Amino acid sequence: MDTPRIFPGTPNPQSDLDVAIGAAKAAFATATDVRAAAPLRPRAKSVAADLVTDADAAAEAAAAEHLRRHRPDDAIEGEEGTNRPGRNARRWLIDAVDGTVAFAAGIPSWCSAVVLTDEHGPVATAVYDGAQLHAAARHHRRRPPRPAKPLGEAHVAAFFRQDRLVLPGVRETARRLLDEAGLLRHAGPGTLELAWVADGRLDAWIQPATDPWDWLPGALLVTQAGGKAITVQRQTRWHIAGPAALVEQLEALVV
Repeated sequence: MDTPRIFPGTPNPQSDLDVAIGAAKAAFATATDVRAAAPLRPRAKSVAADLVTDADAAAEAAAAEHLRRHRPDDAIEGEEGTNRPGRNARRWLIDAVDGTVAFAAGIPSWCSAVVLTDEHGPVATAVYDGAQLHAAARHHRRRPPRPAKPLGEAHVAAFFRQDRLVLPGVRETARRLLDEAGLLRHAGPGTLELAWVADGRLDAWIQPATDPWDWLPGALLVTQAGGKAITVQRQTRWHIAGPAALVEQLEALVV
């Protein structure tokens, strides 16, 4: 395979946001190149609907190489196994192909996501789907908060794969959501859905037992767009994002 293409955020990236953008674009370009070059050989990781392909690892390696070049002292962790210790409290998380089922099927509903965290939480994030870049940095609010719809009128993104439904309280919470939400939908990968919540295309987002690379990139997008992103521990850990009033309504449903 050819050497992964590296895309800096700017010719001489200085900010953490620039570096995040470059890493996300490197991952997306490499995944696209690998898919075009050879069969992907999708295979299941945990359950049949949890896929990984040859492109996932290659895309993660491209993002990690970009981060190593521009932030050599920072730790790096990737969904597909990258685990590089750092010399400080800063850690980059990579989800090089979020939405592998769609990616493997040729459905254009997947993205590459990168987020930097420190001891205070997410610092900078970039989410790229080939058509649109979603990016945000802590303490740089993008717009005023938008009004929340009542839950009965809201379009809520959720994710209830079989291995999540067996977790304590998840099936019961899913039933409550079906009864209360105006529309319950799974429109794409979790990070891209969070980006759509930040942009106002979806009203809210809720998932159980979410991995950090599926939560933190999009959570920062939501908070910097004036929304709220919380972790709730009941029988199972839940993550909820959206306008504050709608997040409170969803939290009240969690068993």
